[in-house]
Amino acid sequence: MSDQTPHPPLEDLLVALEHLADRVQNGRGPRLDPFVTSTLRRVSDALRRYVPGLDLPPDADAARFLSRAAFAALEDNDAREAMARALRGLSFAPHHPGLFYVVASACFEFGAVEDAIRLLRHTLWIHPGHAAARHDLEALVAYRDGRSRDAVELPDWAHEPPSGGPELAFDFADEPPPRDLGDDEPLPWDEGEDRAA
Repeated sequence: MSDQTPHPPLEDLLVALEHLADRVQNGRGPRLDPFVTSTLRRVSDALRRYVPGLDLPPDADAARFLSRAAFAALEDNDAREAMARALRGLSFAPHHPGLFYVVASACFEFGAVEDAIRLLRHTLWIHPGHAAARHDLEALVAYRDGRSRDAVELPDWAHEPPSGGPELAFDFADEPPPRDLGDDEPLPWDEGEDRAA
């Protein structure tokens, strides 16, 4: 039995993310609009049909700028502005793990723990090495289940503490290589950022 549901083209998903950014920006109240969370759930599920890094994003520079702006808003405790900026950034680079991480963090700030967990998992699907997402996923699963973080059974990679500050997607230029690479191997950050479509 095959799935007969048509798959939305990537361009439609980018437009949906842009519209979600507007809806979040114009929203009021302490909670997220249920339309936003259900649409975000459908969009992130549909994005799994597209391989991260296979195609160039529509505007990687705009996504990088919006990633930094979204994280700054999150640091200023403005979850609504952070989410709106991150969603707008995703309309320029739909597989940007740093932007999904900010959306997940904002969901938690709005009290949408299940959405935050799902989006952290999506962040790790895009970029399994995203240490902050691993750390936060472990903490949120423990929080949701009412257990200590030590009792949460996640894969081994989830128990490594995050290093440094926030991980904005593929900003590896100032970090040392994670392992000793031979002269013939390309560095892991040489082509990642501009291909995070």
